[in-house]
Amino acid sequence: MSRARDTLSNDAELLLCFQVLDSPTLPARTLAAGAKRDPGELDRLSTRHDQAPAGVVRLDEDLFGWRPDVPALHRPWTEPARLVTRRLGEDLLTTLDAACDRLGRPVTGFAYPVNTPFLPPMRFSDAPQATSWVRRHLSLTLATVRAGGTARLRSLATALTARLWACAPTDAPRHWAVDLVEAGTRAAIDDRQPHTLAGLLRLSARWFATQGDFVTAEAHGVREWVVWKELDDTTGMIDTLWRRAVIYRQAGRGNRELDCYQRLLSLYRHTGDRFGLARAQTARGVTLAATGRARDAAEQLRDAARLVEDPDDLPGVPPVELAGLLETMGRACWSIGATGTARRHFSDALRLLVDVDEQVAHRIRTLLATPENHPLPGNASRSVPP
Repeated sequence: MSRARDTLSNDAELLLCFQVLDSPTLPARTLAAGAKRDPGELDRLSTRHDQAPAGVVRLDEDLFGWRPDVPALHRPWTEPARLVTRRLGEDLLTTLDAACDRLGRPVTGFAYPVNTPFLPPMRFSDAPQATSWVRRHLSLTLATVRAGGTARLRSLATALTARLWACAPTDAPRHWAVDLVEAGTRAAIDDRQPHTLAGLLRLSARWFATQGDFVTAEAHGVREWVVWKELDDTTGMIDTLWRRAVIYRQAGRGNRELDCYQRLLSLYRHTGDRFGLARAQTARGVTLAATGRARDAAEQLRDAARLVEDPDDLPGVPPVELAGLLETMGRACWSIGATGTARRHFSDALRLLVDVDEQVAHRIRTLLATPENHPLPGNASRSVPP
């Protein structure tokens, strides 16, 4: 077997692929994308020989290394290293977009203009295949995010991080997730993009909550709140508080959930948002009812009902949203035994839905037909935005 087929010549960009990712081994697509090399050249490599000259060597069917050891890359990185990093990051970005789409978790708010890719985008036949690919390449994806930050391609690093939070399996190792938090948020901070930082914290909090790590999810939610507060962005603070309330509820921390609603009440009063105020009071009522505080719950629900009793006072609120809030009020009232009040809320909701949404109207009719002392069909909703 000739040496020419045992190694690929000492190409500077091939070596840079190993250096910028700080990895002794890389898959074929990564090398081809980063160095803009024909994948066929890699396919023609035979298994590594001990006496092979310097260059890329095949270690397995889709795994390649560099012989001899990969030399360290001095900082700051030169333009060739940044170019290779950009190619690697953009190719990975298209792959992660494909995975997110297949999983039904498209990422918004983290747009990045990908230049004409060298390789055709990857495709996944189903969701399990997409998840399996991401799971197998966790180290590679983290290394690419880190490389983007080091190469001062920070918007690329944050775009990659956002997609990883959307499609990474929740059984990923904790140390990988912690390192991704550090790499992604550092890129956003160095890029002086507080809105991007807040967005990454929102996504990471959701990921940790899905994993069942509510302590970390809470910490990220608090960090996001601080960012919005420093920006004096009321909308951002409100959205964060609703999400934090969900995390506290999942963690069984009802008192902290109620604290979120209390802050929401203050913000909605400040902005003069009557519907938002009613939603926050309803959410407090639902939580109080769920914790056995029926009298306090009834008081909150009465206050919320007064705010929405005249739809003309709520311009711009879609009828379906108002009907949904009334249904939530009614369910909460039913749970504490105030069935007469509950039926009034259901009737008010039904009037709003006539000729608007027949499917929801049918659900409300079913609630109205429920006999007293019987549980309502369906799960009681909580007044929290998606």
